[in-house]
Amino acid sequence: MPNFLKKQIEIDRKISTYFASDNNRFLQLGFSVISHLGSGLVFISILILLRIFFYDSFSQIVLCILLAEIAGLFVIIILRYATGRQRPCVYHNRFWFNPWNKYSFPSHHAFRSFMVATILGMKYPVSIPFLLLVAVSIGFSRIYLSKHYLTDVIAGAFLGILIGGWAYVLMQLSAP
Repeated sequence: MPNFLKKQIEIDRKISTYFASDNNRFLQLGFSVISHLGSGLVFISILILLRIFFYDSFSQIVLCILLAEIAGLFVIIILRYATGRQRPCVYHNRFWFNPWNKYSFPSHHAFRSFMVATILGMKYPVSIPFLLLVAVSIGFSRIYLSKHYLTDVIAGAFLGILIGGWAYVLMQLSAP
């Protein structure tokens, strides 16, 4: 293993250990709520509500976000199986439904939040500071709650920006 990679893994472990030792129930609850903003159930619910209540103005954006989500999920599943990186803590989830979720690299929550921030930010530039604040908060919550390492979140954010930008450009090119 290259020396750089060994150092990065050690930094990831130190950061994860630092936050895992914090037993502040108030912060854990708060970051748990923030973390769920990037979950699939909340994500799908928001897309359905946007589609129902703002059909004309958001239909193209919703389709763009769905395209990016599918493309990102494909990339994330491949990367997770390729790396097989375990999560910082034991993660109890329904692995029978999505067995790739037991792996950590890259963060799907970070991907999703930065992907949505990128697409909405490109469409509505005035909203970029708010969108980035939410995306960074979701990413940090994943580290704080020991669900992901720092590099998992950075990789997920990078993929989200890249794939979100690609989907937005594709949407613009296909617009009438």
